[in-house]
Amino acid sequence: MTVARTVLDNGVSIVTEQVPYLRSSTVGIWVPVGSRAETPGDNGIAHFIEHMLFKGTPRRKAVDISRAIDAVGGTMNAYTSREYTYFFAKAMEKDFPLLWDLLTDIYRNSLFDENEFAREKGVILQEILMVDDTPEEYLHDFFNASYWGGHPLGLPVQGTAESVEGFDRRRVVDYFGDRFRRRGIVVTEVGNLPHDVVVEAFRKALDALSLEFPLLPSSPTEPVRGAFLKPRPLEQVHLCLGAPAVSRRSASVFAMDVLNAILGGGSSSRLFQRIREERGLAYSVGSSLSAYADTGILEIYAGTGRAQAEDVLAIAGEVVDELQRGGIRDEEVNFAKEFIKGNTLLSLESTGYRMSFLGMNEMFLDRLEPPEAILSHVDAVTPDRVRELASESLRRDRFTLAAVGDLPDGGLSF
Repeated sequence: MTVARTVLDNGVSIVTEQVPYLRSSTVGIWVPVGSRAETPGDNGIAHFIEHMLFKGTPRRKAVDISRAIDAVGGTMNAYTSREYTYFFAKAMEKDFPLLWDLLTDIYRNSLFDENEFAREKGVILQEILMVDDTPEEYLHDFFNASYWGGHPLGLPVQGTAESVEGFDRRRVVDYFGDRFRRRGIVVTEVGNLPHDVVVEAFRKALDALSLEFPLLPSSPTEPVRGAFLKPRPLEQVHLCLGAPAVSRRSASVFAMDVLNAILGGGSSSRLFQRIREERGLAYSVGSSLSAYADTGILEIYAGTGRAQAEDVLAIAGEVVDELQRGGIRDEEVNFAKEFIKGNTLLSLESTGYRMSFLGMNEMFLDRLEPPEAILSHVDAVTPDRVRELASESLRRDRFTLAAVGDLPDGGLSF
């Protein structure tokens, strides 16, 4: 596998990985703009733009875009996060000319048609209602809003019904022309195509774009500590505990991955074993790491009954305290490293994963390396570094609690 990078004169980066055994081509365009770049009044506008990019250009109606990719048995989609938006397509290698033409057409020439705009606003309002009806997703948004206070990292990616209702076509088009036309754009391709072939295709389509310098996001604020409780008529209590962790750029991000695996990253983790297997207090329980450009959060999640919520929090506290006080064995670290490497090797069979790895590295790390490099980074993690991270990150006074659902009368605390 060969990874290569070319930067066009206007700052667009083109990163490819040539994988000899592949017969497909997976292509993405990444724009480093997400909900973190928004204000409360603009909240959800990047996600709205993501939807509108598929709604027609001067050359193609919305149905033509869908038919073009379906006609070759390919796939095409998009995703908006807190820090970036990307749209991608995958088809057989012979159809690469169609992929780059479709992606550059919707990025350069989307019409934001007024009729399509009104219809898509209705679709997104239904999506917001769907999130509100999904306890885990609602809790995630509630936790982030509580944890980050008024900082844009706490805004929901999809926006709110109030903010989306307030969008009009001119506002969205102006935002797109400003924020989505700045340096930092990345094109990634994974397949068996020579790097030069990909570069020349995208050079023709993107080199003439005039791109402004990027606007830097505001630095994250100090997280808000405490317990944030939201009663809702649900069958369970959904719990989230979060504490500051490392950023994408931190040298300790792989050690934090190992710590997360020990804490709650799999079915053999301490949280899963103690809360589900030994006590039967929850069906869904675990931990995860959210890493951003300049900060991160280590989160613990569990869904449980009203009568069991306090016990779940108490056991989570015991596990956190044990790890924070140095109770991590060398063999646990080695086991977690093998767990992560095994998951990574399975993920590497996905061209979408490989493409995302290239995009993340280029946008946030300015690092050119094959996805397999993850394995060596994980191998380099030492038990002592994991214990140091646990001592720093898992102090009780660093955690914020958010809970949604059928809350106990006496409230909850951690």
